[in-house]
Amino acid sequence: MSEFKGFFETTPCQKLDEPRLNPPAAKAPTGFVRSYYGILLRRNWLDATFHFCKSGAYDSLLVNYLEDQSTHFTFVDIGANQGLYAILAAQNKLCSKVYAFEPVASTFSLLTANLNANQVTDKVQAIQAAVSLETGRTEISKKPWHSGAATMRKLPRWFRFTETISTIGPNTLQELITSAAELIIKVDVEGHEKVVFDALVTSGLLHNTKAVFYEVNDRWSQADVLKTLLRECGFKHFVYASSHSSCDVLATR
Repeated sequence: MSEFKGFFETTPCQKLDEPRLNPPAAKAPTGFVRSYYGILLRRNWLDATFHFCKSGAYDSLLVNYLEDQSTHFTFVDIGANQGLYAILAAQNKLCSKVYAFEPVASTFSLLTANLNANQVTDKVQAIQAAVSLETGRTEISKKPWHSGAATMRKLPRWFRFTETISTIGPNTLQELITSAAELIIKVDVEGHEKVVFDALVTSGLLHNTKAVFYEVNDRWSQADVLKTLLRECGFKHFVYASSHSSCDVLATR
């Protein structure tokens, strides 16, 4: 979860308190680094999102919420990128299953490498697709050196780096996610949030969801619309990572 101000400049969201993590001291295997969060990441030095994950630049809201779980849960990571939260969720002994959606081919390759390196492939199902309102194919725009800025929203004409990706609609989503455990859903889709929320509502998955973690940004998100939609689905509590116009939000019942 992060925002970017210029083509090359990237600014992470403000931290809350420090994540309650004890990173292991074991040496990382060749080609990987041990991140601040304790997980292994495939080296990707030219990517801003990799550096955020490596250095612990993100707020602790979701990290601590996952760690505090006392009952079994299923984690749905929509916009999984290189797998930080999918891996952290899978390492929780109370996590029954993780579904990690990442549509961009190069990022998906890093995701699968990181899942293997952290030995969580028994829990994590990686899906190379974006969640949307229809199953099919579409274009996604990419930002060089910042994999986390890939977006399906309409961008200026000079933003020419695109890739054709697969999308999964509500019916396919419902068939795919069959876990009986309560869901914790993370949505990090850079302006595609309303479409994803609508897909989750149509699929019926929000009815079995205990928490939704998502990003708001006043330059492309409809924060009030998202909050109203979640309230209509029974979510009553909203914790914001900061008072900034761009920050992460944790919605619970």
